[in-house]
Amino acid sequence: MIPVTLKTERLVLDLPVASDVEAVFEYCQDAELQRFVPVPVPYELKHAEGFVLALVPDWWANDIEYVWAIRLGFGEPLLGVVSWQVARGFIGYWPGAPHRDQGIMTDAVSRVVDWVLTVGGAPSLEWECVIGNDASAHVARKAGFTYTGVRPMVSAERHAAVPDGWHAVLLATDNRHLKPSWPA
Repeated sequence: MIPVTLKTERLVLDLPVASDVEAVFEYCQDAELQRFVPVPVPYELKHAEGFVLALVPDWWANDIEYVWAIRLGFGEPLLGVVSWQVARGFIGYWPGAPHRDQGIMTDAVSRVVDWVLTVGGAPSLEWECVIGNDASAHVARKAGFTYTGVRPMVSAERHAAVPDGWHAVLLATDNRHLKPSWPA
C-alpha cells in the first residue's frame, strides 16, 4: 500500500523518514520503553536506521505493517509511533519519553483505530502489552478496547520465555465508550 497520512485536530500521522532516525535511536535508549516494547537491547543506531529506512517502507509496500510517525504538524519532529500489523490484526504504539502523559498517544491511536476499522476494512483490532504497562493499557482503554484477560504474549520476540500479557480487542461494531474490568 502507498503510505497514508492521517490527521487529528492537533497531530499529523505520516511515514517515518530519514530525519527521524536520530529520534528513534534516542527514544529507544529509554529503559521504560525497552522494558515494555520488543526492541533490541542494546539498541544501536543501525537498528533505528534499519527500522526507518528499510523495514517501514518494506512493510507498507508489502501490506505487512503500517507504521505512522506521530508529529505536531507536517515536517515536525517525531513524538512516537503507532502501527497496525495487518495479518495479525494487532495495534502497537510507543511515545518518546518526553511526550508521555500529554494525551498524544490516545489521540494518535484513536485516529489509527478509526482508519483501520473503516478505510482499512479490518473487522477487529487486537492489543496486548506486558503486564504492568499501565500507560499502554490506559491508551487502549480510552480508545475503546475491551479487556479480554491475561495470556501469553504474541509479540514477545525479544524474550527467551514468552511472558504473560494483558490483552484486549476492539470490534468494528463496538462502541468506543470506556469499558469496565480493566486491570489497575
